[in-house]
Amino acid sequence: MLRGLCSLVALLLGLAGSDAFLAPGPAASAHWRASGLSAQQAAGRSSFSGRNLAAPATAPQGIQHGLIRGSGLRSRRAVQLNALQDPNALPAYSKFGQIKIKGKDFSIPIGLCFILGSAVWAVVLFPFVLVAYAYSKAFDELKRRAVDFSVSLWAKGAMLSLCYWPTLIGKENLPPDDEPVMYIPNHCSYLDIFTLSGTVPRAFKYMSKQEILAIPIIGWAMQMAGHIGIKRMDKRSQLEAFKAVVDALKKGNSVVTFAEGTRSPDGRLQTMKSGAIKMAQKAGVRIVPVSICNLYKWMPTTALTPMAFPQRVEVKIHPPVDPAGKTEEELLEYVYDCVNEGLPEYQKNIPKAKV
Repeated sequence: MLRGLCSLVALLLGLAGSDAFLAPGPAASAHWRASGLSAQQAAGRSSFSGRNLAAPATAPQGIQHGLIRGSGLRSRRAVQLNALQDPNALPAYSKFGQIKIKGKDFSIPIGLCFILGSAVWAVVLFPFVLVAYAYSKAFDELKRRAVDFSVSLWAKGAMLSLCYWPTLIGKENLPPDDEPVMYIPNHCSYLDIFTLSGTVPRAFKYMSKQEILAIPIIGWAMQMAGHIGIKRMDKRSQLEAFKAVVDALKKGNSVVTFAEGTRSPDGRLQTMKSGAIKMAQKAGVRIVPVSICNLYKWMPTTALTPMAFPQRVEVKIHPPVDPAGKTEEELLEYVYDCVNEGLPEYQKNIPKAKV
């Protein structure tokens, strides 16, 4: 029911914001710019019949007016079709209240929904996090499952603030609750962590940027849960994080590692590094590839906030692989191919993984 209401709100906003429900995305705009045409000119070149829609110069004035008016309607339809064909197109309402901050997109209405919603949930749940942390220190120091549960509740609350609930595919491939594994998903959006924590019914730790763990309340909760921070450009920090992840896996904790190293700039799967494979081999745990689908466009690397209410987001869990008896290259290729094949066509990448 909640999903239906959210969809209705998004539909009404879209219809109120523009004649075409979808606005052309960056891919379409780039194509038009490359051809030297504006969006309107590009649309004017298109029609269902493939003919030029411009009114003949020799037509009588009244007929010209009718043809031009019809041309405008068809042009808007062409723009709408282009947007529908562009997988990174956003609903037209996303343009409402959109501004630039230091060269990045910021949606005032959607951003405030997300920021305030996430903050409220964090503040409300933080007392429970403190209690869970105290309990974990006394009775569950190695795994801290009570804190993990509180963090997953916060992720669910953050997703509700954006009116989206991903579809989980391949749940049967999830390992037993008490089995530690290495999850390796693609990384395309800041929303990836919320989506995984709120959708996958398992407890796990993240290897995350150190700056995220420093965020008040949210970062503190992640530290209490035992998430692992890393400074990407610091060799010493990378070595310490490697040891911390292996130690966490040996203590019975599952870990999520984004093997691409950073968010994809265009939503497509990037080359994976072998660090996550090495850590799984060192700890002797199975590896579970994960594909996060249709999430990039809602909050790409060019945006400071979500730009619209996410829709049709999917999390696909692939069959786990045991590292025993397999080389690092074989494991990396298996993980890369699973993640890549699980993604929609516009997120797939052709090059193979490299160590």
